[in-house]
Amino acid sequence: SSSSSSSFDGEWVTYRFGDDDDDGEDNTKKKADETKKRTQQQQHPTTTTTQKPKKETTTTTTTPKKKKKKKETPPNNTNEEEEKTKKKKSVCIVGGCGRIGSLLTAKIVRDSERYDKVRVLTRDARSERAEKMRKEYAAETATSRGGERLTIGECDVVNDTAEKVRESVKGYDEVIACFGAQRISKPFDWITNAENADETHPKSVNFLGVRKLAFAAKESGCERFVRVTGMSVGYSAFDFIAVLLNNVLSMTIKFQLLGELAIRDACVANDETKNRMSYTIVRPGNLTDQEGIDANDENSTNNSNSDGSTTTKTVKKNNENVVVLTHGTNHIDASKISREDVASLIYVALQNREATENVTLSISGANKATSSTRSAFRWDPARGAYWETQAVDDANVQVLSKWSEVDVNKFQPDEKDDLKEKAHQFWAWSFLFASFGGVYLFVRAVFSLVCFLAVRVTSSGVGVA
Repeated sequence: SSSSSSSFDGEWVTYRFGDDDDDGEDNTKKKADETKKRTQQQQHPTTTTTQKPKKETTTTTTTPKKKKKKKETPPNNTNEEEEKTKKKKSVCIVGGCGRIGSLLTAKIVRDSERYDKVRVLTRDARSERAEKMRKEYAAETATSRGGERLTIGECDVVNDTAEKVRESVKGYDEVIACFGAQRISKPFDWITNAENADETHPKSVNFLGVRKLAFAAKESGCERFVRVTGMSVGYSAFDFIAVLLNNVLSMTIKFQLLGELAIRDACVANDETKNRMSYTIVRPGNLTDQEGIDANDENSTNNSNSDGSTTTKTVKKNNENVVVLTHGTNHIDASKISREDVASLIYVALQNREATENVTLSISGANKATSSTRSAFRWDPARGAYWETQAVDDANVQVLSKWSEVDVNKFQPDEKDDLKEKAHQFWAWSFLFASFGGVYLFVRAVFSLVCFLAVRVTSSGVGVA
């Protein structure tokens, strides 16, 4: 009976597992199988563990589950990141026909490894400067992205609408604003409301125009916005240089500061649906047309003209001059600096986007610097103009004799509240009232002296008579 029971049980076990896979037997046979199985386990505890049918059926139940085939492989982002890194940039230079803009355009157009699309925006695309630029870079206009490598268009940030400005800078990775207002103050500007009526006023150009351009660049997907202002923007409102420039140049420092604040607002106003835009502010000192620090030591250079002729240009040696750099709120003197060096600093900032992200850079010139000192130009009413030797703060200030020496890792990003609106208007008016008061007192003193002398002469003449 045990052998029949064993064969019977083995037969039922085989059919039982087969029935579970095929779902073809009734519940009665299943109940009987369960009863027989419990009886066998009580009589022969080791029988069920050595039965081969269980191994076969166990294999059949696990094979239909093919979870590995259902797993989706994660997308390979390595190639996409490499393509994004190797992707050439496009840049739009607003004010590219100006003196700094043209120097910067020359550097970028010739950098075919990084840039394949360069656009220059100016108020008059048919001006003499624009036509000269077209002829000068005619050989550089290789096709890229379905268009010319260098294109020149028109854009007026003051009079154009925000939609038109947005279309002008749309599709460019980097937007550079190197324009500004140069308006001399007039005696009755406060009566004629010049800052709201004159489109050449610094308020219209340096503030409202820059704000319109910054937000247009942000909304069009720009990644980096670069602006050239002035070193006096970082000075205190009652600094003599800032007060003097505000009074002479129609409050230009005040509106340059407001323009920088507008750029920060445009970059901070980021949301998840739009690309993130960062900024770089460049504050130069007193601009000159002198050759930069990378200029050759030769006294003359040969320049090729658009008509094929060659002219010899005499340049001043610059091997004794250096460039002084700092960042953020650190203060350096607004000494003379070459426009070519300013263009070189912008170019360096574009090449090192991560190190110059949301950074304010100040640049000026110096003379005969050493490793620990530099010479700064000073002016004093008693002594006049003179050079002063100063120590260099190595942690925050860099002194360069060539641009290959720059260390971009020393640049620190701006703090959140390190730039605020200042009382430029108050100190400008205070200076004017003090000046008028001084002039009035001087005129009264001279008039009183003349009257006194006249009386003395008259009285002495009467006495003689």
